[in-house]
Amino acid sequence: MKSILVILTIIISGALTQVFTLDTAATKYYPVAVGNVWTYGHFATNGPSYRYQEKITGTIITNGHLYYIFTYNRIGFPQSVSFKRIDSLRNNILIYSANSGCSWLYNEVTGDSLSARKGDSSLVGCSSFYRADTITKSLFGIPRKTKKFSFTYFEGGLTRELTREFGFTYEYSSGHTNQSYDYLIGCVIDGTLYGDTSMLVGVNQINFEVPEKFQLSQNYPNPFNPITKINFAISGTSVAQTFLSVYDALGREVTSLVNQRLNPGTYEVSWDASAYPSGVYYYKLESGSFTETKKMVLLK
Repeated sequence: MKSILVILTIIISGALTQVFTLDTAATKYYPVAVGNVWTYGHFATNGPSYRYQEKITGTIITNGHLYYIFTYNRIGFPQSVSFKRIDSLRNNILIYSANSGCSWLYNEVTGDSLSARKGDSSLVGCSSFYRADTITKSLFGIPRKTKKFSFTYFEGGLTRELTREFGFTYEYSSGHTNQSYDYLIGCVIDGTLYGDTSMLVGVNQINFEVPEKFQLSQNYPNPFNPITKINFAISGTSVAQTFLSVYDALGREVTSLVNQRLNPGTYEVSWDASAYPSGVYYYKLESGSFTETKKMVLLK
């Protein structure tokens, strides 16, 4: 009897491991491994812009399954965790939800369907009905297949994207009076760093439509004391290494506001000049072959 129990333990343990080591095309759309990190930007037309981060900090066995522990962080807010796993039979993301799961699950709700193809549908959060499309998007300079889910309801809708090798990369939500965007800024996947994973709010993407041309706008307010905002537009068809620097009247660089690869779109960045004296300053945008400089005035 003891030998039988040992064998059963090994089989069960192996089955749990198989759920998460199954190397299929579907599971590559949600790379789960301890240490993986995703940093997102959030922008809302009627709310604050901020960054938040999800990191897989460990695993836990509960509810009869092995889950990955996703730790959520946002500056100024309490840390929170969620438990997620991949159902290897249906390639669905399942989220642990004690005593409040979907009616066809036990203590779980459904997440995105990793195996959904164009025209397929899946239940998300027990009730939302999504239809899937598959597109190719450039992410950190890499063209990747992306599963695009969309859902419409009265006076609003939602679009969500999962990108192969990167996981959740984009979400757009629209309602009667508000629109919001969540987009991947940077990540660490299996030890490889992509983009910017810092939590400090620096540059925010305020429009995802591709501009017809590069543009650097005049800062506002101007003159200012001590904070001003600068908008700029990145055109093209792929990410571009972008620099936005501030110089004093003698042409010396005093700070770098942007130094990262950006997707085409319109961005806004703030400069807090509390530590700098009054005077004339210049800010310079460099992206690809585009360069433009404008003047601003700090009055204290």
